[in-house]
Amino acid sequence: MLLGASRLITTHDGYRLLVEPDDLDADVFERLVGEARTAARTGRPRDAVRCFTAALDLWQGDVLETLELTEPLHDATAGLRELRLSAEDELIDAHLGAGEHTHVVAEFRRLVRAELFREGGWGRLMTALHRCGRDKEALEAYQELYTFLDGELGVGPCAELRALHGSILAAADAGTGWAAAAVETPWRGVRPYVTVVGRDHERAELRELALRGGLVTVTGPAGCGKSALALDTARTLTADFPGGVTVISPAAAGTALPAVPPGPGTGPRALFVLDDCEDLPDPAALARGLLSMPGSTVVATSRAPLRISGEVTWPLSPLPTPRASEETAATRLFVQRAVQATAGFRTTAPHPALVARICRRLDGLPLAIELAAARLRVFSLPELADRLDTGLDCLLPHTADARGEDTLTSALSRDHARLCSHERQLLRLLAEADGVFSLSDVEAAAEPYLLPGCALQALAALVEQSFVHSLDTPAGRRFRLPAPTRAFVAHLTAQRPKSETKG
Repeated sequence: MLLGASRLITTHDGYRLLVEPDDLDADVFERLVGEARTAARTGRPRDAVRCFTAALDLWQGDVLETLELTEPLHDATAGLRELRLSAEDELIDAHLGAGEHTHVVAEFRRLVRAELFREGGWGRLMTALHRCGRDKEALEAYQELYTFLDGELGVGPCAELRALHGSILAAADAGTGWAAAAVETPWRGVRPYVTVVGRDHERAELRELALRGGLVTVTGPAGCGKSALALDTARTLTADFPGGVTVISPAAAGTALPAVPPGPGTGPRALFVLDDCEDLPDPAALARGLLSMPGSTVVATSRAPLRISGEVTWPLSPLPTPRASEETAATRLFVQRAVQATAGFRTTAPHPALVARICRRLDGLPLAIELAAARLRVFSLPELADRLDTGLDCLLPHTADARGEDTLTSALSRDHARLCSHERQLLRLLAEADGVFSLSDVEAAAEPYLLPGCALQALAALVEQSFVHSLDTPAGRRFRLPAPTRAFVAHLTAQRPKSETKG
């Protein structure tokens, strides 16, 4: 027996192949990509290059390219291919982060030629050429992409690439050449560490707001992806802020600010990202201080506005969910994270319907979708969908993750703890109502427990802090609780003594 008796065993209904964790290239690939992303996130770009390279070296053509694939196998191989393309993009970013742009331009060109429609690869190639002082070639690459997209789709490059083209063109026209290209915009603090899925329109809109200057506060419910989008947008703005990008977050509270603020009218434009403002000491005062520096722009992420003069509040909604079984950003995120979480993600028909059902149950909340995908290590896809239909307990651990990782419990618990007693009381009452409700419904539910004025103030606070969604409908203003929020409140209520449930 070629496999050996210890690998292939006989069971009552056939044979079983025993596979160790690192026996399959797919498993090793996913592990190495995970290690590379950790290295990139923690500021070790050369280690990231090493791990990404080792992972991609395992590929010898497409997955199962000589076989006729069934639908489940086709979905699994498509997921692996998408992960491979993401790893190639992130390898380029790691090379750029390590300052290794001179000797890898040829590799960048090869990757671009292999996936012509992936505009991010073209942007990375242009950036590498620009940093090498080869602005003419960078501009030619943009023109090549423009001609290709116009011929194939009748559209031009995305706003991000147009802005990059403009900055390179301006440097070339100014005759700054290599001197300008060699100076990299400094980045201080936490770097983007996840791939943002399905937010192209939001990224472009947030980018435009940031370019106008002042304070932009990204608001939204816990787990909707505010931090990921803000960091990813800041990454696209580095060329527009020569004074640097500084990320200030509770995870890196010691991030150094510029030592000496620039003088009036002399400082280069600088971008500051205030992340998770709820956990920063006096974020409003911090934002005011940063905005007093000439040329500064602040992008903040917060459950609620900072309430300072000139603030632009920009609400971020969860991802759109499918009405039936069509593909949306929410379903793409689930499939991508499922591939990353499980070796050889497998589904049973009807795969699109099951994934769409899960995403609808989670109201398109990115964090909830990612946690659900990770549960495929325990449940099959049909089992996961059935469990989520009866409740979200499988996504709600009793305590925050001891390792400090994001969970629905930890994300919602921190914000719930900041509510006053009236706000918590009204939230418990509203969690018992399914679907949408009107202002009169809110007042009726609160009447036995809260005075009318207190109920209205509590509702306004819950809407502002993104616990309750406010909707414009043909019947007037309506409200609803996202399913993950309702499940969290029910989880808390179940742990309370019965004597305290309504009090």
